[in-house]
Amino acid sequence: MSFHLLLKNLFCVILLFLPTMASLAQPDVTHYDCSRQKRLDATRGKEKPMVADAREEGYDLRYIKLDLALDNLSPQLSGSAYTRAVVGDAPMQHYVFELSEGYTVDSLRLNGVLLPVSTTGTVREVTLPTALPAGAALEVQVYYRGQPAAGAGFFSAGIRTEVSPEWKQSITYTLSEPYFASDWWPVKQSLQDKIDSSDVWITVPSGLRAGSNGLLEQVTPLPGGRSRFEWKSRYPIDYYLISMAVGPYDEYAYYMHFENSNDSMLVQNYIYNDTAAFTQYKPGMDATADMVSYFSSLFGRYPFWKEKYGHCTTPLGGGMEHQTMTTLNNFNTSLVAHELGHQWFGDHVTCASWADIWLNEGMATYLDYLYRSHSEGEASGAAIMSGLHDQARSVPEGSVYCADTTTTGRIFSYQLSYAKGAVIAHTLRYIFDNDTLFFSMMKHYQDQYAYRTAGTEQFKSVAAAFLGRTLDTFFAQWIYGQGFPVYQVRWNQTGGQVFVHLEQSGSAPASVPLFRTRLPIRLYSAAGDTVVHVDNRNAEETFAFAWDRPVDSIALDPGHHVLLRTDSTRRDHSLLSVQGSDTTLFLVYPNPSASSWLVEGMPANCSLALFDILGRRLWQGSNGRSNTAHINGQILPKGIYFLRVTDKQRTDKVLRLVKGY
Repeated sequence: MSFHLLLKNLFCVILLFLPTMASLAQPDVTHYDCSRQKRLDATRGKEKPMVADAREEGYDLRYIKLDLALDNLSPQLSGSAYTRAVVGDAPMQHYVFELSEGYTVDSLRLNGVLLPVSTTGTVREVTLPTALPAGAALEVQVYYRGQPAAGAGFFSAGIRTEVSPEWKQSITYTLSEPYFASDWWPVKQSLQDKIDSSDVWITVPSGLRAGSNGLLEQVTPLPGGRSRFEWKSRYPIDYYLISMAVGPYDEYAYYMHFENSNDSMLVQNYIYNDTAAFTQYKPGMDATADMVSYFSSLFGRYPFWKEKYGHCTTPLGGGMEHQTMTTLNNFNTSLVAHELGHQWFGDHVTCASWADIWLNEGMATYLDYLYRSHSEGEASGAAIMSGLHDQARSVPEGSVYCADTTTTGRIFSYQLSYAKGAVIAHTLRYIFDNDTLFFSMMKHYQDQYAYRTAGTEQFKSVAAAFLGRTLDTFFAQWIYGQGFPVYQVRWNQTGGQVFVHLEQSGSAPASVPLFRTRLPIRLYSAAGDTVVHVDNRNAEETFAFAWDRPVDSIALDPGHHVLLRTDSTRRDHSLLSVQGSDTTLFLVYPNPSASSWLVEGMPANCSLALFDILGRRLWQGSNGRSNTAHINGQILPKGIYFLRVTDKQRTDKVLRLVKGY
């Protein structure tokens, strides 16, 4: 991002979020950082190491080739794994990798030398006759056979054979996330070490197909009525995204075209060989192209477009976003959109650690919401977001950041990693208050960490740079902190004034006692509703608005922009003034406007000054004895402007005006 754009964003957001000119120099207070550090320290013992043995980090993976034989009736397999790597910064005396105890290693050659392998649980170790120096090339060929212990549940075994209850067909498939790749191939299970390129060759009996990552280079007939499916990928890939699925599949494939381009991409599906299955799944398979186009318009072109995107159907209870070829149970719109969304958030940019899983699952859940809002309409989107809020509220004490990575149940908590992660992404979009800027930020995040890994702090840095201010408090509250704000609301209207009194507590007060947040309030009236936005920074606050229409009721955030719970809302006729500090907000409408704005509720004889986003003064004047002012923007170009209002006590307030959006 250019310095000019950064300066523009900085000026814009400082004026937007701070209520007085005197407060412009005050930093965003991060009074939750200390408690956040204590929480991290307290849970650090629950963080599972990425690799089973620290010595695995002594080499950098460059290429793997799996050449395996199996069928659809058993998870038993045999074959070889070839690994090419480079020794790290220190000499290597031991080559260490992971492979389930259910496998027998028949032989291992390291740089052409046959060497013995010792086993301790899933850790396999080879002692080198002579230590390899830093930067040395490393080539390992492992021949092995067997199968892992059987597992139960979604995240339990890296390879399994199951029969589809609906279509009665047996499928053998893999699911390595998060710690189960060693159940089917010799692996270094480190998120940080993406494999530069890969080949997966799968030999199966005739009548079966085998799906995997990348492009199918060829199908080679072999003796004994077998066929070898030879898949090739030249994009970087994380260990848990390598996959295979074997079954009596039919293939349904087509080419999609990217908008405003002559480029096309293969969409390739391996589905149950049943005409009823094809009829049921075809709409979802066909809709995939529209989803790819939509997400590409928001986050940049589908990152693996030179190979393909596709699906393998299995009895899996859901879906798994294997790079370029998702494994899934069905073609429900939500499932297809979620797993496709992972190709950007999870596969292209992978979470740096399992503690950052919300960057995978929360974002993919949010992309599902975005697509369905786009394709099904705003009402459908509103219902989806409401449901996500309900799910997130069902765990009042839980953080989006997953400090406990020892159990898959917590890593993949739907309420926290998926629903709350998506909800907080939506809240961040609300804080940006500018979709163009928000989605530009999301695309820049994809560009900056393309084919690499990134964690919560990296995402925060990108977002803060685009927003032009620190996001320490936002992330301390919503990502690292637990819970959400709980409100008791009282309101009253007298004359042309509406008063709203908020009392806030945290649902997990030991973690976050007070959420400092921007908050929308809808005023309902038979004469027409309006939405006002307040900056709630205190446990108790009263806000006043100039509004001459009779108010029937009010609601905090009915559009579900901020995760909260409202325990009570009532009219209180004794509420007749602003309590505590002056937090009166002026009413500006229409905003956005095509030509002009009307500002109501200001004291008489205020000095007014209009500025553009670069801080250049465009106009100055006064409202005289009136409590209103008409700001003419007819000749102004589309954009964001700021009106500074200075009363007789020389107190400044800054209002944000939007032209033409």
